[in-house]
Amino acid sequence: MLVTQPRLAPTIAFARFFATASLALVLIWFGLMNISGTSAPVVAKWISGHDYFSGLKQYDKFVMYGLGIVQIFCGLVIALQNVPERTRRAAYWAVIALSGFSLTLLLTNPVWDQSLGGFPAIGAGQGLIKYVAIIGLALWCLHNKHGDTIMLLGLILVLGWIGAMKFTAPEAEGIAPLLKTSPAFSWMLNSFSLRTASNIIGAIEIGTALLLTARWWNSTAYGLGLLFCVYTFAATLSFLITFKAAWTGVGMPYLSSAGQFLLKDLLLLAATLVLASERR
Repeated sequence: MLVTQPRLAPTIAFARFFATASLALVLIWFGLMNISGTSAPVVAKWISGHDYFSGLKQYDKFVMYGLGIVQIFCGLVIALQNVPERTRRAAYWAVIALSGFSLTLLLTNPVWDQSLGGFPAIGAGQGLIKYVAIIGLALWCLHNKHGDTIMLLGLILVLGWIGAMKFTAPEAEGIAPLLKTSPAFSWMLNSFSLRTASNIIGAIEIGTALLLTARWWNSTAYGLGLLFCVYTFAATLSFLITFKAAWTGVGMPYLSSAGQFLLKDLLLLAATLVLASERR
């Protein structure tokens, strides 16, 4: 009996195009927000809470503008075709460096939910842990042999950790506005209590993370996990359309901190497509 296995099969060429286009878009978008000054509160918050760089708080605007320039430059280098290979590689390494610095904020800022006892109950740092997969994506673009493994571990980390948080009251309250404003998810609140809806979403995310571990033991389960990843990150990105608070009062294209958190899932989607393209 022939069994059809769930398989995502984008070509590596398409996966590379999507990966580079997504990286370029996010970098340029975030960079433009920085040089426009829209990100000032976010930058000031992270700098002031950093154990080693809090002294730069008085220069937070210069840091914001400098970061914006670097992001736009790297985004343009990644997007353009006729760029020297050395310059292109430098841009990817800059992305890795910026992502690595972002991860240090987990250790130096109040990102843990103290109402739940602190670590591992993660609060504001949920957007930071996404940088593990982003580092893997940049390494893959550099043809580094460890890139795909780091991407996979990053996806498992995000889905497993944030999925587990869905079983807590603060996280359920946090996603309530997203569910209420989304035509694709509002039905859940009409059918279940908020906590039950949050638990269902959390169970799906944790289940997806477990399926991704099947890369090392079952190709069919791994393919199913990648498929669920596509649905998960596409659903998250849809909140950029339905959730008005994803944008600042200025409107598009100025994202709020919540919007920036959501937009990063474009890079997680890119990582998923890369892994799917290499699935055997």
